Amino acid sequence: MTKCDDFFRALSDETRQSILKMLERGQMCVCEIVRAFDVSQPTISHHLDILKRAGLIESERKGQNIYYSLNKNWFKECCCDFLSMFECCLDMVKTDKVAEKAKKIKQTARRTKKG
Repeated sequence: MTKCDDFFRALSDETRQSILKMLERGQMCVCEIVRAFDVSQPTISHHLDILKRAGLIESERKGQNIYYSLNKNWFKECCCDFLSMFECCLDMVKTDKVAEKAKKIKQTARRTKKG
């Protein structure tokens, strides 16, 4: 078993895929997510729990509401780990990791100049 097994199990459901697409646009409370589907709030909460246990989303309580957001770093890491298992995809993964490192270096350089 790989560290991303729960990740792929969570992605196997169309409702959870749709929730992730919604959260890619930004943080949402459970009530906003429920409105987009023709299912009950407990059903959506169950899907959110599966996504959270898989590390795909994060939650934050604000007053009485819980807001969910996509855990982009974990999502990306699992995708890269999966692709790196296949030789035909290694170049793509390496290119992506190099691009990510370059982005971090640029961000650090900007902060250093401002500070």
